[in-house]
Formats: sequence, C-alpha cells, structure tokens
Amino acid sequence: MQRAAFWLVLSGFFALGAIFGSWQVMMADLQSAFGLSSGQLGLTLTLGVVGSFPAMLLTGRLADRWGARRLMLISISLSALAYASFYWANSYLWLVVSIIGLMAASGALDVGINAAAVNYEQNTGDTRMSFFHAGYSGMAAVAALTTGFLLFKGIEFRTIYLLVAGILSLLAVVYALTARLDPMISHHQSQPTSASGISPSTHRSVLFRTPVLLLLAAITGLTFFSEGTLELWSAVYLRLSLDLPTMVGAAGPAVFHFAMMIGRLGSGWILLHWRRRWVLRVSGIMAAFGIILSISTLYPPLILIGFLIAGLALAAVVPIVFSLAGDIAPKQAGQVISVITILGYMGFLLGPALIGNLAEVIGLRLALLALGVASLGVVLMSFKIQHPALD
Repeated sequence: MQRAAFWLVLSGFFALGAIFGSWQVMMADLQSAFGLSSGQLGLTLTLGVVGSFPAMLLTGRLADRWGARRLMLISISLSALAYASFYWANSYLWLVVSIIGLMAASGALDVGINAAAVNYEQNTGDTRMSFFHAGYSGMAAVAALTTGFLLFKGIEFRTIYLLVAGILSLLAVVYALTARLDPMISHHQSQPTSASGISPSTHRSVLFRTPVLLLLAAITGLTFFSEGTLELWSAVYLRLSLDLPTMVGAAGPAVFHFAMMIGRLGSGWILLHWRRRWVLRVSGIMAAFGIILSISTLYPPLILIGFLIAGLALAAVVPIVFSLAGDIAPKQAGQVISVITILGYMGFLLGPALIGNLAEVIGLRLALLALGVASLGVVLMSFKIQHPALD
C-alpha cells in the first residue's frame, strides 16, 4: 500500500507539471492572440495569482480536516475545468476569469500535493520530497517539449488546452477511487507538540507570525519569483523578444524544468554531504551566475545553458523549505505548507507585474536581471536561519 501511496502523490506532482509545462510554452500564443504588451501580460498574470490566494488560505485547513487526497480530487477537477475554459476564451475578460480560475485551482492542488508529500514522509519515514518535486519538473519539461512539438506541427494552441484538461480529468477519476490510501497521506493530529513548540492546535495567525516560518517563506518567495519568471517568461523571451523558432522557444522552459528535475533528484545525495544552509548559499550563487550568462548573449545554446545552470541551482531550495516546514509542525502539515506557500507566492504575485513593467521600460532582456538579485537574496537570508531542524 505504501508503494501505491507513493505513486498517487507523485501523480499529483506530474499533473501540476503537465499544467504549467504546457501553459508556459503557450504564453506567447496567448499574448499574440489577445494583442497584449509585456506589461499587460504581466498584470493579467498577477491578477491570476491574486485570485489564487483565497483558495490557498482555505485549502491548508481543508487538507488537515478532510485529508490531502480529497483536496487533490477537488482541485484537479477544478483545474481541468479551468484549463478547458481557455479553448472558448474570446475576450480579455474571459481570459482574466480563466487565468484566475486556473491559478486558484492549481494553487489548491499545489497545497494538496505538498501536504500529501509531507504526510507521506511523516507516516512512512520515507523521505521523498525532493523526488516528488523532481517529478513535477520532469513532467513540466516533457509537457513543454510536447506542446512545442504540437505547435510546430500546426496544432491550434487552444486545442492543446482541451487535451491537457482531458488528462487531468482521468487523474481525478483515479483519486476518486483510491480512498483506501488515505491513512498513508492524511495526517491524524494526535501528537501534542512538535520539537519547535508549535502544537497541532496552533492558530493560523500564530503560524504567520512564527519567525522561522516567515524566514523560510521569504526564501521560498524569492525562489518562486525566480522559478516563476523563468517558467513564464523564458518562452516569451525566446519566441517574441529574440524572434527564435517555436521549438527553440519551447526549449527554454523545457531545459529549465529538466534541470530542476536533475537537481532535485541529485539534491538528496548532496544533502547527505553538505549542510543545508550551505546548499542554500551555493544554490543562490549558482542561480545568479546562470541568469547573468543567459542574458549576456544572443547565442541560443548559451542562453539555454544559463537556464540549465539556474534550474540546477534552484532545484533544492523549495523542497528543503517544505521538508523543514513539515519537521517544524508535523501535525499541521497542511496549514504550515499553506502558510509557506501563500507567503512564498508573493514572489509569483510580484514577479509577472514587475518583470512585465520593467520590460516595458528597459526591455525583457535586462528585466531578467532582477532574478539575479533575488538569487543573491536567498544567499543572504540563508545566513539568518538559526534552527536545529535545519542541520
């Protein structure tokens, strides 16, 4: 039963990867279809992220109360509906509503699968958080390349939304039929207090004021900012700003996600030999170098190598944060993950609008320098972390 639970949780990360891997490649098609400038696109994406906040505020508590599997079932069903709605979007208002719906549903799915992953680790003793996140990145890379290939073959981009929605619907059926796995991925809050002093009854407002969680959330926010910008803007940068072919544009997010997958698969070995704070510091420095390399040249292979380095560098940061959050409050996995995710999503919130507005003024190429600054921020904040759960 443990093996089945492992694959069920992993399938959730696969689903999220399929959603965003295809979504990121088709961002340029949406921008062209609706005639949006970089600033308008950034604002539209920001509205979507803002719309996801209420869903994530609600779903953390629901994950603890109902169980992660039920939350995964509901959120993936809503994600399928939201994704399919892009097929019929024929006005800017419809586009905004569809994006808000997708971001809210996928944000709930994000909380659900990470809560399930933490619960799986706590209930089985099988530490697989980095592997689960590698599954997201690997599937995102596959989805990005597949989407680029379908576009290259002349498939209308709106049709691809329906194809992905169909896959998500099939997974929803699987989640509906696997209630027997709930004991593995749904945590029963029975222990009174964790090592950090956070008890199962701790109110969410207290979690929002817990210093170590706020610091971890800030690191997550800077990492999400860098990850989200590369995921959302790399294809736009390559396809529209540099006017490169569709397959080269699709290779941007694909290479980044592939690097994230490799990095997360290898991070488990790295953490056996390196202290976690050192991993965060090296990750930030490497990510800044990769970003600078990618924007310092117009030669596509070097740009992609820069994306590769950045992806490898950022890969371990968020899994470390989520795993630590689970150690800090193991009996409140859903709520703690939702707090980290909500605060971390500020990076996603600010990212699209900031990069879009900067691109309007100085061009997208120079705007991407903000990612290097964010990566150095991770380095500086890692020096401030003082908690026994980290090492």
